[in-house]
Amino acid sequence: MEGPRPVWAVKVIMVIVIASIFFRCVSARNHTVGGPNGWDLASNLQVWSRSSTFYTGDNLVFSYTPNHDVLEVNQLDFARCRTINPLATHRDGETVVPLTNAGTRFFICGRRGHCTRGLRLMVQVLDLPSAAPAFPPAEESAASEPTRRERAPPPGKGDKSSPPPPAAMGAAPAKSPGAEAHCSVGVRIGGWVWCCLALAAVLKKKSMKR
Repeated sequence: MEGPRPVWAVKVIMVIVIASIFFRCVSARNHTVGGPNGWDLASNLQVWSRSSTFYTGDNLVFSYTPNHDVLEVNQLDFARCRTINPLATHRDGETVVPLTNAGTRFFICGRRGHCTRGLRLMVQVLDLPSAAPAFPPAEESAASEPTRRERAPPPGKGDKSSPPPPAAMGAAPAKSPGAEAHCSVGVRIGGWVWCCLALAAVLKKKSMKR
């Protein structure tokens, strides 16, 4: 039967839990729709949406006056500015819409004439890229691959001269824009892991001295 866990082990577990909660908090992002003017006819929502990148876990924040509301609609109603059958209706003046799934979301203002005058928004939500490893990058292993392939075949097998390796073999794979946008996620994870391991070692030494 196992005895009680040492104090240092309990502290390390607490640090890891707190670190994971902090990481989840910093990874999400709030997007204030329309920028400084908010959800208003004065905002150029098309330009604003094109200048932003939206990922699952982010939030849309609609700030607006009582002269406006926010209707989430389907694609057809968005194109025709129809307000009779919305998917959701918001009138609280400070609406937060979580982006829980990848895909396209459509929003319009339900007040007469506002949608046709430009108060509508289409948002393309992307899946959050997987975190990059905190260990040697893939480019190094990809660069070492041609070296192994360039070795000559054993004597007596095949031609005397081996064909040159393809030029594209040593090229590092291109990074997607989404990975560039959230490249700091992997760095945060790696940093937290190393901090937790270092803290565990220090606490373990202290407990052994006692």
